[in-house]
Parts: sequence; structure tokens; C-alpha cells
Amino acid sequence: MSARAGRTRPWISRVALASAVAASAGLAVVVGCGSPHVAEPFTGREPVLDTAAKQRGQLVFMHNCNQCHPGGEGGLGPALNSKPAPAAAIKLVVRTGPAQMPSFSEDEISAQDLDAVAEFVVALRNTRSDNRKRDEPPESADAARAGETSARR
Repeated sequence: MSARAGRTRPWISRVALASAVAASAGLAVVVGCGSPHVAEPFTGREPVLDTAAKQRGQLVFMHNCNQCHPGGEGGLGPALNSKPAPAAAIKLVVRTGPAQMPSFSEDEISAQDLDAVAEFVVALRNTRSDNRKRDEPPESADAARAGETSARR
């Protein structure tokens, strides 16, 4: 057996290491820099916090979630007020922490508080403006648009 058989070529190790570092850096830039989830500025009505659970949910949200989802809008994390996710999906995401989101255990957010946060997020979603005037209900906006179209004909 020759002396060369047991040795690796040092330049191959350096090339492999440099390639791995470059790939990691490229991935970090693509995934970590900026957020493709930045939403439009909030122009709708304030969420209706008509229950104690929604009010508690707002407090828990502000303490644990608002840093990455300011006011439910996109920030470091995606916008929450434009997602059609049901409360069960919201709770699953909070517990499992997909992608770069941290997971929150029951020690951090109790089951009752998690139910309240889910109610609050649904309330946020229900206040999206969808390009309507601030106090205009969805039906009157659609009717007004239909009236404008028929008046032009």
C-alpha cells in the first residue's frame, strides 16, 4: 500500500469547505435578509375586542408575537391579518414554530391564552380593509361599484 492512499489532498478539503461556506452564506442571504412578507399599511377598522378572550388575546399577542408581526402586519414574520387560517391552524403554528418562527410551549403560552390569541388574530383578519372605505360595509362597497358600472353604460 502506498503512502498516498491514506492521505487526502488538502486543496480538495479547502475547496469543499469554501463551497459549503459559500452555499451557507447564499442561503442565509436568501432566507434571512429582509422579509418578503411585508404587508400594506393597515388602513381598515380597528379590531373589535368585544369579548374578554379577545382582549386577553391582544395582551398575549403584544407580549409574544408583536415583535415579528407588528399589529398583525408583516415584519420579521409574515402578515397574519391577511391569512385565512382557522383558529386550529393558528394554534398549531404557535406550538410547532415552523420555519424561522420560534415555538411556544404551554409553559410560555397557556392553552387558554393560546385560544385567546387565536381569537384575537381572527379578529385582526376580519378588520382588513380590502380597499374599502374605513366605515363602509362590504356589501355597500360592492353595490356602489356595480352602480358605477351600470351608470357608465
